Amino acid sequence: MNSLPQMNPAASPLDQLADIHLPPPVASFPWAPGWWVLLGLSLIAMVAVLLWLRSRRRKSAFRRAALLELAELNAIASDQNFAQQLNQLLRRVALHSFAKDDIAGLSGDKWMDFLYQSCGDKPAFSDTTLTAMLAAAYQPPNDTLPRDVLIAESKNWIRRHRSRHV
Repeated sequence: MNSLPQMNPAASPLDQLADIHLPPPVASFPWAPGWWVLLGLSLIAMVAVLLWLRSRRRKSAFRRAALLELAELNAIASDQNFAQQLNQLLRRVALHSFAKDDIAGLSGDKWMDFLYQSCGDKPAFSDTTLTAMLAAAYQPPNDTLPRDVLIAESKNWIRRHRSRHV
């Protein structure tokens, strides 16, 4: 006797094949350990960047406050009062940024030299505007003060001056 099953001659041999079995879907978890390490390092890097940005913003808060006060100074009508207020603002910013012993006693030419040198190689102030500001602050008014130029140069100085302390 023949142990092989007899095929129906009318039936197609393809009908006797079993269906294709698909593999199970790929799981999204658990990740390989390398991906967890990469995720952890990314989170640490993001936290470090956020802390650095927060520290930088806190350290430059005095600059933002000084720029706001500088914008308000333009409303002062008197050139003499404007020059005095601007000089006081610049001095307060300098006292905050640099050692108080170095700044507190400066006046006249030494104060002008400090303002020139505190912005590095490219001074923020020109000789004429700074001289005009100091002259207008402590002498009777004789000329009109170049306010727009002084405000622009003061903004530049407030943004650019650097010290070891701040």
